[in-house]
Amino acid sequence: MARRASILALTVLVGLAMGCTKTEQVAVDPATAAYEVFKTAWDEAATADAKAALATDYLTRFPDTDHSGSIAWRIAYYRGEELGDPAGAWAAIETALPQIADPEQRFEASMAAFSLADSIDLPLDIAEVAGALAAVRPLSFDEHGEVTDVAVGLERWAVAEQHASAALELTTPEQVKADYPDREFSEAQLLARSQHRRASSLAASGWALFNLGEREAAFQRFEEAAAAGSVGYLGVPNTPLYRYWGRAALSEGDLEKAIELLGAEAIFGEDRAAAEPYLREAFAAKSGGSEGYEEFLWATRSRLARAADDFELPDYEGRPHRLSDRAGTVTLLAFWFPT
Repeated sequence: MARRASILALTVLVGLAMGCTKTEQVAVDPATAAYEVFKTAWDEAATADAKAALATDYLTRFPDTDHSGSIAWRIAYYRGEELGDPAGAWAAIETALPQIADPEQRFEASMAAFSLADSIDLPLDIAEVAGALAAVRPLSFDEHGEVTDVAVGLERWAVAEQHASAALELTTPEQVKADYPDREFSEAQLLARSQHRRASSLAASGWALFNLGEREAAFQRFEEAAAAGSVGYLGVPNTPLYRYWGRAALSEGDLEKAIELLGAEAIFGEDRAAAEPYLREAFAAKSGGSEGYEEFLWATRSRLARAADDFELPDYEGRPHRLSDRAGTVTLLAFWFPT
């Protein structure tokens, strides 16, 4: 009898436990479950067409999630750029935008759409997009920079100047540190990031001011950007400064200055392709034609080139090799990460 009672009690307890388990089960959000499936399929997708289809399908079925912005960027890149279908990419993003409740996700998705603006006309206003997020919280340095870049591309010069100037307020080492609370920076790293922020913001502000007709203020901004530093190994700014400043000098008829700045940018700058047409124009205006242009490029490259600093590295067997020991020979250095 006691044994039967014990078995009965155990059965009751198991039943209660099972009941509790069922009660405590939390329903899985369909969008979250679908995103896990999406990630797996994304990693396995081998073509741009497959990736574009996956991203478009997910954003169409689940337009309002914490991933809306990043999915929109995938659509803009793979469908708009890789597949050459910016209209199709915009159609997918446009359908989702009104359904995105989170202002930050809506801003990110809108910025993805603006990346298509070189190919199609968009019924979006960059000032309104930025203002919608600013109504909720202040924009970060990177967000001001994104808006500035879009506004420059759309030639919305007043908007570009507004956000470039706002970004200037967020260029201090203290602000850089505050923007990355989980990262450890040395003082030199903080200073370098601060200089880059300041130089890039001043360059963009100067270009916007120039196009707004404020020539004197523009060239003052360019000078300040140059003084801020942030240059690469060869002494050329790793910001658009020389491209903007060179184009402004070309527009003003200062061909010597334009060639000096655009020449350095077109050969060793961050965006060589964007500077080259204006360098060619300045050279032709000064020389009366394009004859000798290639020789000029080579001479400029030779003048700006810098000998590599000597260093020593071990090979796979641990044997040291010094770069200077290979002087006079062609040496290929390959750096990669085993990821």
